[in-house]
Amino acid sequence: MIGRILRIVFFIALIGLVENRLFSRKQKRALREVVQISAWVFLVAAVLALGWYLFGIY
Repeated sequence: MIGRILRIVFFIALIGLVENRLFSRKQKRALREVVQISAWVFLVAAVLALGWYLFGIY
């Protein structure tokens, strides 16, 4: 389990390094906005799934 978590962290750091080297400032800003919107969408989906699960119990 810890090995899997460390592997995920390593790949995220590797992606960040590649992004830092290859993309311009404008592209980084656009990519940051896409990631931020995606994070909000995943958060809303997780809350809806949790609510559906909790209300499905009753």
